[in-house]
Amino acid sequence: MGRFAVVRDGRELEEAAYQGRKVRTLLRVLASRQGQFVANDLLIEALWPQRPPASPAANLQVLINRARRAVGRPELIHTGPHGYALTGPPDCSVDTEVFLSAVERAGELAGPAALAAYREALGPVAEPLPEDMYADWSQPYRTRVLQARQIAWERAAALAVGLGAPALAVEYATAAATAEPLRETAALALVRALAAAGDRVAALACFDRYRRSLAAELGLDPSPGAVELHRLLLRSGADGGRGPGEPRAGFGLLPFVGRDAVIRQVVAGLSGGIVRIAGRSGTGKSRLMEEIAASVPAVDVAASWADRDEPWSLARTLLRKLIAADGSALGSLPSRLRAALAELLPELDPLPAGFDPETRNALVREAARRLLTDHPDRALLVDDLQWADPSSVQLLGSVAGSADRPRLVVAYRPDELPAGPAELVRRLPGPPVIELGGLLEFALADLVDDGDLVAAIAAETDRTPMAVAEVLRLLHAEGLLEAADAGGRWRAASPEAAGRARQAGRAGQRRAIGDRAAAHAGPAATVLGLLALLGREVPAPTLAAAAELSLTELLGPLEELTAAGLVRLGDHGWRTAHDMVAEVVVGGLTDVTRARLHTRLAGVLDVEQGDAPEQARHWLGAGDVARAAEAYARAAANALDQVADAEADQLADAGLATGGAEGPVRARLLAARAQARRRRGDIAAARDDLRAALAGYPGGSARAGLLAQLAALDSGADDMRRAAEIAELALIEAGGDDRARASVLEVASVIDMNLDQPERSAARAAAALAIYTRTGDSRGAARILDARAMAAFLHGSIAEGVDELDRAAHLFESSGDLMRAVTPRSTCGHGRVLLDRAAQGLADTERALDVARTLGHPDGQTYALWHRSEALSALGRPDEALADGRAALAIAQRLHHRGWTATAWRAIGIAYQNLGDLPAALDAYHRSLDLSANLDLFGCWAAARAALTCVDLNRLAEADQLIARAVATGPALGRHEARWAAAALSVARHDPTAPALLATAVEAASSAGARLYLPYLAELARRLETAG
Repeated sequence: MGRFAVVRDGRELEEAAYQGRKVRTLLRVLASRQGQFVANDLLIEALWPQRPPASPAANLQVLINRARRAVGRPELIHTGPHGYALTGPPDCSVDTEVFLSAVERAGELAGPAALAAYREALGPVAEPLPEDMYADWSQPYRTRVLQARQIAWERAAALAVGLGAPALAVEYATAAATAEPLRETAALALVRALAAAGDRVAALACFDRYRRSLAAELGLDPSPGAVELHRLLLRSGADGGRGPGEPRAGFGLLPFVGRDAVIRQVVAGLSGGIVRIAGRSGTGKSRLMEEIAASVPAVDVAASWADRDEPWSLARTLLRKLIAADGSALGSLPSRLRAALAELLPELDPLPAGFDPETRNALVREAARRLLTDHPDRALLVDDLQWADPSSVQLLGSVAGSADRPRLVVAYRPDELPAGPAELVRRLPGPPVIELGGLLEFALADLVDDGDLVAAIAAETDRTPMAVAEVLRLLHAEGLLEAADAGGRWRAASPEAAGRARQAGRAGQRRAIGDRAAAHAGPAATVLGLLALLGREVPAPTLAAAAELSLTELLGPLEELTAAGLVRLGDHGWRTAHDMVAEVVVGGLTDVTRARLHTRLAGVLDVEQGDAPEQARHWLGAGDVARAAEAYARAAANALDQVADAEADQLADAGLATGGAEGPVRARLLAARAQARRRRGDIAAARDDLRAALAGYPGGSARAGLLAQLAALDSGADDMRRAAEIAELALIEAGGDDRARASVLEVASVIDMNLDQPERSAARAAAALAIYTRTGDSRGAARILDARAMAAFLHGSIAEGVDELDRAAHLFESSGDLMRAVTPRSTCGHGRVLLDRAAQGLADTERALDVARTLGHPDGQTYALWHRSEALSALGRPDEALADGRAALAIAQRLHHRGWTATAWRAIGIAYQNLGDLPAALDAYHRSLDLSANLDLFGCWAAARAALTCVDLNRLAEADQLIARAVATGPALGRHEARWAAAALSVARHDPTAPALLATAVEAASSAGARLYLPYLAELARRLETAG
């Protein structure tokens, strides 16, 4: 506010520190968009409006560096993709932002508290950005600040009149009328203030000046309400009266009453971790959450109805608040987590790393968990869970299900809870759900100092805070209610108040809201309808464009609607005062008006390149079903790209239901839904969608892609012959299109392997790999190598498998697909142990474990832990091996993963065997064996290891049975240990076949590269020689 200055450590920076005017301009642009990513193009246009330099990006970077040096804290200016941002509080504060926040807080209060808040906010007010008064870039921000200041002056004046402070009222009203002399609200505020001060003559003179200026400047007459005020002044000379239907000054947010016991219940419940609060619309959930946030350290977020189909929308808000709440939190995260967050939050410093979407999602969930658990005393408050997008619900479920879950409070409308959030609420542990209802009579008495009025409200309403507020608002507007004390209580100003309250209560709160909304016509009604249809906060420029008004013209309707308690200004723009207001207003729109407003919103969002789901909703509301279907198709594809499968499924469903999806658009929607359903496990429905989608693609690469997906689904359903036929058709359709052909060849190679055609499978895999390599598709190449490596490894070619696994893991890592990298990297480490290179194997397993932990990927952690345990055992570190085996077991049991539980027991058995505790080892191997039904490799390993232990315990008959089981099952990789056990048993029995069995085991292990077993087999040979 006022002249631009930067103050650091209490001292203003000297002019020379900036090294030029453009650095000052740059800082003002960033400050006017504090906390927001500002694109390079906008900065360049603001700095060089006439003619940019030859290399604007380079010149901009020079100015950024100078700005960072000038402020003395380079970290305050963040670098993002193609732009910059100025960090927010507490590290950096901007006076205009402080003013806007103060005005917003004052608008939520009532009575003396509200007036005191306005006095504090308006104390240091000056002209915003005076140096940039005519700069294009400054206009939206200046308008926002000036608009807030204007409304604050007018409200403060009205409050001062109502609270008996006429001199203060005249001061504020004079400032408002001077700033906007033709604005009726400001002019009449001054008229009322002068009348309240007892200067009736000055009040009449003020009105006359306003009337003459209005006629001279605009050729207009004052409104009927203004004329009525003038008539009352002439007739009575009283306090200035009120225009018909105009709310009395001072009615704002009601005091918080009747929920103290609930807050105590919530605080007590948080000691157990999680609290659930249920209440229908109007029961005061959001206000309760604000009070909880004031009672405990907390970060609070609320889901938005308008963003319910936008992937990660609630999570973005949560992550931004967590980062803003702790300036050092971001720096404490590992680089991978910071890079993943930068892909979701482009204003952050780290450049996006190009992670695979599934990897990015896992990293984001882990980052959220760490940010939340870094402050165990801090609670997370989530309001309106019923509107949370599925990706954010999944993140909340992941965080709430972790061993070190944060304290959590969720509030929701139980009658509007979709399946995903409902399942989350059902699974959350903790005390019983707190159900909010109406206020008790003692709470109503804390609001109203009148027994008859309390009885009327209690008898004729449901006593929810919203219903009570609507009745009191109506009584106040009609002059039947007045302030009783400075604490926010009210009392009847007329004997008619109780009767009118009964009448209003019977009509219902929705009727009262509808009546308030119906009192507004023209631009105000249009603005209210637009905000109701949007269902979220919207910046003033977007709202003005949709209303077909200038920003200045928009100010009047917004002030009118704000005074009526129908809209409010939030952190990111304007919205209806309550969700119920939006519901009532939308319900009251005629079909024609609703369609007209939807058309305006859809057009503006199209120009502004808004979110596709929101565009689709408005095009559908406008009746343009073809555009709606196209927008839904784009939205579904975008959700799939983010692995937001639930959102993709919902969006594709909505697009198909529009009735406007024809031809290729219908095919895109069906294909998107098929992919989402396949990834969610609904294979039959996915197959049906793919078959239907084929009709939209008569030929070409797109049809080949659908056929390849269909073939993969059929192969997964064990209809291999049909899958092979479809794959052949897909190859024909793919033609010479590299991308399509490689994808089809990859699927066909897997089908051929299952049809026992290894040569054709290998040829097709090699062809796909060649295309992926030539076209630079590292992820595709890694998938081929991974499958080929695992097949080689399991079939006994350990050295070849290890080389291929290492290459596949490297490709996954370098392409950002870390989720897929864990398995080949850890398996590569296990292979190196079998090759008798345990130190290298340990390094690989630790690398895989580090990635799995960074991802918050428990499946990968248990897999890498049992591999690391075996590496530690091979290196003669059995105590550490046992600890890893037990850690792997704990995770696997928590996941209910039978296979990894079996392998964890194997690792524990090997550790015990190396420690010399053979009974404990045998028990572990038997536990592994019991879990290995239909898991041939694990069963073979467990039986062989148990047999070896039985030989050492001289339980030879039992060993014989176990060896028979081991030899009968398992792939080539597992039979090395079976041969070792058979040789050990034959040596123990002095069997004449022992030399032959030993020779066979040595030969097989040597040729496969399983050198880990050779020392043990050599020891058996020495025993045999000694016995001979």
